[in-house]
Amino acid sequence: MSLFALLTIFGALLASTPLPAVESEGLDSLVILSFNVREWSRDTDKEKETFWKNRMEAMKKMIEEVSPDVICFQELMPPATRYVPDGYKSVGLSVSHPVYIRKNLRASRHRFSIFWESCLVEGVSITNIHSRWEREIVERVVRHVNSHLTGKDVACGDWNTFLATLNDAGLKMDSARVLLDVPETDTFANFSRPEQSHGAIDHFFVNGVTPLSYRMITNGYGVAKISDHYPIVLTIKL
Repeated sequence: MSLFALLTIFGALLASTPLPAVESEGLDSLVILSFNVREWSRDTDKEKETFWKNRMEAMKKMIEEVSPDVICFQELMPPATRYVPDGYKSVGLSVSHPVYIRKNLRASRHRFSIFWESCLVEGVSITNIHSRWEREIVERVVRHVNSHLTGKDVACGDWNTFLATLNDAGLKMDSARVLLDVPETDTFANFSRPEQSHGAIDHFFVNGVTPLSYRMITNGYGVAKISDHYPIVLTIKL
């Protein structure tokens, strides 16, 4: 059995265990970046603008400028992990959708599976999602999120489906973008067919916390596109 399979099974065993509370460092807000970076191994042609090393260099510049407190990555796998700036540390066991936090912050033990990773950061439960289009998977992810709400929650990531679909599946959280009255924008930055729209499939949802700002980043930081998804950033009040 592969290490990934073993970690997934272990995460499933932990999924029903409540996360312990942590004390706050006294912050008044938390900046969270969600970003599907596109698995590096798919873009190894050095002659193309999508070459993974160039995109990861751009990602590093973007993170340094945005300066988030928490980064919820999807499809970030070694060796691309070495492009995460030095001021951050991985706080979980997920192979493909890790959560990174500033080194001066504290996070409690995680839950993780093939579709999510959850942790507590500064008293807020943060769940990083990497879902699929299939209705069965969407409903499974929604059930997990709903069953582990703590009262101060953020769920974000590449949900691979639309807000209406998640609402229909019974998600018990509010869209941060809708609460802030930010117009819906296509979050899929298609490499091969840029004229094709997939709609907003990357989302931030909140429960029991106040969203202060939401934005999507379209700057390429030296490349045409950092990924086939655009990074999204949410600031919440603690």
